[in-house]
Amino acid sequence: MSKLITEFKNYLDEQELLEMINVDEETTGIENVVIWIGPNPQSHGKRIKISNVPNTFEGSDCFTLTIPGFKIIGTVNKSLIDNKKLEQIKEFVQINVDVIIDYSDYKISTKNLLDNLKRVEVL
Repeated sequence: MSKLITEFKNYLDEQELLEMINVDEETTGIENVVIWIGPNPQSHGKRIKISNVPNTFEGSDCFTLTIPGFKIIGTVNKSLIDNKKLEQIKEFVQINVDVIIDYSDYKISTKNLLDNLKRVEVL
């Protein structure tokens, strides 16, 4: 396999954009952060993508967070995603990992995902 296929990419192609869902503070509880949840191509493991742009998802300016290992792939906008926010993102994933994986594997609908995501409690 080529290196391009076996590595995570830090942008979204047109097919992924059609199948993805973006969740923001209203759903996650994490201020100014937009998270992409979507399908997992067979050449990739489980992951989410986080926008480096406040309050919007920018497919060309995001980074990947693997699930369950929480490996960061790509460049993080540290002025938006500081260590505290990164921990909040990880907590959001941990409490929602089953429903995120089910959605990513096409086992549940978008509505089912949205109905079952739990917000993090931000202090």
